[in-house]
Amino acid sequence: MDRAAGLPGWRRAGKDLTSRDRLPERRLSEALLENHNGTFGSASDVSAILHFLPAMAKSAEVKLAIFGRAGVGKSESTYRHQATIDDEVVSMEILDTAGQEDAIQKEGHVRWGEGFVLVYDITDRGSFEEVLPLKNLLDEVKKPKNVTLILVGNKADLDHSRQVSTEEGEKLATDLACAFYECSACTGEGNIMEAFYELCREVRRRKMVQGKTRRRSSTTHVKQAINKMLTKISS
Repeated sequence: MDRAAGLPGWRRAGKDLTSRDRLPERRLSEALLENHNGTFGSASDVSAILHFLPAMAKSAEVKLAIFGRAGVGKSESTYRHQATIDDEVVSMEILDTAGQEDAIQKEGHVRWGEGFVLVYDITDRGSFEEVLPLKNLLDEVKKPKNVTLILVGNKADLDHSRQVSTEEGEKLATDLACAFYECSACTGEGNIMEAFYELCREVRRRKMVQGKTRRRSSTTHVKQAINKMLTKISS
């Protein structure tokens, strides 16, 4: 993908993007800003992106939240990204949490999100062990709805320091009934973009199913109301 092709892309909500060189550690969401030839980091790049945003077509909206222990490659920021997924324009609003929220803040983030990315650091077993409690929190806050999520093992470029095997990540994803990806927000290793796009697809699918269910329920209520009215008229 060339730089011009990436213009209808990412911006941080309410502020300019900083270059990755100014960050002590690359965030997973920050890596999504990068195309194959470089990073949108300069002021001119950001201005170009923002220039194109107002003219974009109306799109379906998806709210995604990234959760994980502080230091796994994430820091609290909000990003907006518009992309064409399966021939449909989709607008993603992504909340990249800091991993240091209090219980009330974390619950608020869960209530806000429609799809979730649970991230751990493959060089930090403690971050891996925090994934299941996070999933339990999602289930508790979102019940009775099923939670839409993916599991991501970050820092795949540090394989020499690995504490969590790929097989362990795959097994946990199977237990959580979700897709699993290993990637590096630093080098771009692994298909980070496709991971987020697949999450968007699943959120959209579930929205469509829920929408059809609500329409059927609404139609049933209308029919019942009409039948009651006709019964009163005829009696």
